[in-house]
Amino acid sequence: MKKKLVTLCMAAVTVSALLAGCGGTENPAAADEPAAEESAAAAGTDSEAGSSEQEEAPAVEESAGQTAESSDKVVLKCVCDLTPHSEILNAAADQLAEQGIELDIVSTTWDATWNDMLVDGEIDFAYFMHVPAMESIEEEMGVTLYSMGGVHVEPYACFSDKYASKDELPENAVIAIPNDSSNEYRALKVLEKEGFIKLNADMTAMDASVDQIEEYLIPIEIVEMDQANIIPSAADFDAYFVNVNRALEANIDTTAYLMREGEDSEYANIITVTEENKDNEAIKKLVSVLQSDETKKFIEENFNGAVIPAKQ
Repeated sequence: MKKKLVTLCMAAVTVSALLAGCGGTENPAAADEPAAEESAAAAGTDSEAGSSEQEEAPAVEESAGQTAESSDKVVLKCVCDLTPHSEILNAAADQLAEQGIELDIVSTTWDATWNDMLVDGEIDFAYFMHVPAMESIEEEMGVTLYSMGGVHVEPYACFSDKYASKDELPENAVIAIPNDSSNEYRALKVLEKEGFIKLNADMTAMDASVDQIEEYLIPIEIVEMDQANIIPSAADFDAYFVNVNRALEANIDTTAYLMREGEDSEYANIITVTEENKDNEAIKKLVSVLQSDETKKFIEENFNGAVIPAKQ
């Protein structure tokens, strides 16, 4: 009987020990460990998500900066002659970019629509005329234009495909000159300076023509014609007057002139605008760049004296 009782007591102790072991597994601190791991994992996920969002934020700021930068840039539309005008503008591109200005050169091949484009506001400025030409356009079209400043001078010159100097020109030499008033005035003034003709002292750039010649001091024949047709028909003449930029475009040696204006010519090529743009700050910055020492240096080094910086 005692033996059975001892056996029952030992069994009870064994069951109690087993139950204590199970109770250790259900210890609250131990049970919280998986939850803590899950919480840490979730926190890590949230942290990564937050980090990702923070990394993306600068991209939004950068995009905003780019938009602001784009909105600050000013694009100016213009027309200009191919040589040297477009070359001068292109050479100034970096300086202009620093000022937030980009140029859109709409055309470099002159035609009569250029004046209309300027007057109608299709372009912001024109770079191909001098003041007398501008005044002639004003009178012709009944508009008011403004010179924002001179950039360069192309001394008006006389060339020949047949003779090396003006002293070689034969008697009654046939000389072509342009028939637009301002350029005809310049050609006639050079002929007068070189002793070929004597002009009416009251002749102006507005009424210049062969009718203003009072006397031929050296016998010559002057043919008035559209400047655009002079170089293509140069072989028909003993000599011809053209703008130096037209000569450059035609690969004529601009140092081999027979006669030309002095370097003090007042016919500077200007930046021309309408009333709408005369107070345009971007245009003012453009002119400042084109009159800068850096641009002057480019002109002096690249056109062999055929183009010179305008006097300010």
